[in-house]
Amino acid sequence: ASSRDARLQAQTIADRLRGLFTTGWPQSSDKFGKENGTYVMHADTEHGHPDPGFMVMAYRQGPKKAAPASPHDHGACFVVYGVAAGSNVQTRYRWTYGEDSTQAPVLEKTQDILQKPGDAAYFLPGEIHSTQGSTDEETVYVRVTSQDLDGAWRHRYHLGDNKTTVFRSATQPQTPV
Repeated sequence: ASSRDARLQAQTIADRLRGLFTTGWPQSSDKFGKENGTYVMHADTEHGHPDPGFMVMAYRQGPKKAAPASPHDHGACFVVYGVAAGSNVQTRYRWTYGEDSTQAPVLEKTQDILQKPGDAAYFLPGEIHSTQGSTDEETVYVRVTSQDLDGAWRHRYHLGDNKTTVFRSATQPQTPV
């Protein structure tokens, strides 16, 4: 990417994904398997945000049982989700502050995005979202992260009590504090 602007990078990647889906990718790639699972399509060491190391993963998953929302962020990274087949629902959230500054803010849902084949949506650094896969059909989707998330500090947000947990992707979230 020739820009350090995370929004511009994410928008460009989302636009590129939409175009790639018209060619039958990722299903046409020899890196993408026939079984449910996660497939690394590309791991880059030269480009990314805020540092090099972006990842392109493709997922094949069967119908998912509806689960409670699990809002999270991607730390200093952005993420782009695109759907090649099936569907996903992405939900955006934000903190809402009341007039009384002694009261804690409340995490509120602001947008549901139903992603169908050919759709792509992005979430900027620090933006809070949750993902729900299709409950009635196989879904093939692509996730592009601006860095390998295994080492990125992130947060999970608990809607019931507005608590947060900090975690790294490859580790379990800690007990809310």
